[in-house]
Amino acid sequence: MKHPDNIPDSVQAVPDFKNTGTAVLLLGLFASLYFFACRPAEPESIPLPTRICVRTQHHHVPIPNATVYIKYNADSFPGYDKPAAYFDRQFNTGADARGCLEPVPEGRHWLICFGYDSLYFPHDVFGSMLIDIRLGSHEKVDTIFYVSE
Repeated sequence: MKHPDNIPDSVQAVPDFKNTGTAVLLLGLFASLYFFACRPAEPESIPLPTRICVRTQHHHVPIPNATVYIKYNADSFPGYDKPAAYFDRQFNTGADARGCLEPVPEGRHWLICFGYDSLYFPHDVFGSMLIDIRLGSHEKVDTIFYVSE
């Protein structure tokens, strides 16, 4: 049998490598589409129905604009001398001295508060509180956060 252009059967065709890069690129594209398009949908994230709300208070006087730091799942008191980066989250109380944080993971968490009381000297006040958050029993905590000099 003769090939076109009178090439004998004994001569094998040499593959054309000019389009090999394109073929590899297309193969990679189709393979990645197969792997990413055929994946099951990611599970929906379910927000926790947990919340911590505090009202900062010193000598029965609300302390507005206080900063509350929280250290998650801590068994021991973290202390007042740690930098802000040590804590897991923080929030500020508003002009009404109330502040909330949500969602909060389950566990025992330490809250550390720093504020300013213009009525009493020394003006800098601070406090700490250990809070348990449990789904089904202690999901939401709303409490007064007492601070002192």
